[in-house]
Amino acid sequence: MTKNKELLQVRRLRRTAKYKGWFKRYIFAEILGTLVALGFAWVSYVLYHSYLAAAAAGFIGEGIGFYGYFITSEIWQQKLATSSLPLRKRISAIISRSGTNLFIEFAPAEAIDNIFIRPAAMFIVPQYIHPYGLGFIVGKLAADVVFYFFAIIGLELKRRWQDKTKTPT
Repeated sequence: MTKNKELLQVRRLRRTAKYKGWFKRYIFAEILGTLVALGFAWVSYVLYHSYLAAAAAGFIGEGIGFYGYFITSEIWQQKLATSSLPLRKRISAIISRSGTNLFIEFAPAEAIDNIFIRPAAMFIVPQYIHPYGLGFIVGKLAADVVFYFFAIIGLELKRRWQDKTKTPT
């Protein structure tokens, strides 16, 4: 195998590992967020027969499911990482580290997604794709593509920042 082919193979393997890592990081939160969103939207639509109310309920439900997973996961990771600290410092470190990590990873993606993309997609798409549940999922998935584009950029920036701030042992 030539040097160029070896280099291309290494790059391909690294890229594949990165894709798998992103998938593994987000899949459980995505499934939970989707199930809660669909449940909230469906109940709202059944009660009010309003696409707007269902979109709003689904939007709220998705946030509860998705971020409930990530907040719990991040707090647990920080709890394990700070186990040697005294209780007061530990609580402070868990809150500040968890908040910072989640903010860096998700704030830009959420701003773009919540202001421009998701509300429109979850309101408009179900009006054209029936039954309602299918249209809702299609709109949600379209918005997810944009969201994950920016979330992954935030995740990679967070990782680079953490790598630079680690002190050598």
